[in-house]
Amino acid sequence: MDNLALNDGQKTRLLSLALERDNPAAAPNEDEQKGDLLRDILRCALPLETPAPNTAVGLGPTCGGLRTVAAPPLGELLRERTTELVVLQRIKEYAKALGKNAKSGIERDVFLAVYFAAIAAARVSRQECITAHTDEDLTQSLRFYAKVAWMPSNLKDLLVKAAEGCAQKPESSSTPKP
Repeated sequence: MDNLALNDGQKTRLLSLALERDNPAAAPNEDEQKGDLLRDILRCALPLETPAPNTAVGLGPTCGGLRTVAAPPLGELLRERTTELVVLQRIKEYAKALGKNAKSGIERDVFLAVYFAAIAAARVSRQECITAHTDEDLTQSLRFYAKVAWMPSNLKDLLVKAAEGCAQKPESSSTPKP
């Protein structure tokens, strides 16, 4: 029984839309892909070793979805004010290494966001600079990533706080580190 009152042409069009495999509306957009990848990375534990140069990007076995006692997820490490500076530096280097070896612009952008989130966490929780970027450049990058649609709100807040702190400091007072 047909309760939709569609003509045969409309029914054919509706069926073709449902069966179409490459429907652009159904494919995730770039922001959704970046958001999904970022959330996956933030659920992963920090690996014991930073990937070697030219290593393929992959989240590996440390990202199984279950939290281990010894290794909290990266997202938690970035948000916790008690995270040690050396851990934030390791997160920064991890993201930098994987970003350099990214297979796509999406991966590169997401690892760059994690890189800046680690720098922001060091600024906010430890009042330390763990980058050689100038405060002006750093403020611009932090503000940029705080505005992207795919950034989780808790990291947006962290990036905004760090950007505000950088903007308030005179350039000569920062002691950048590589």
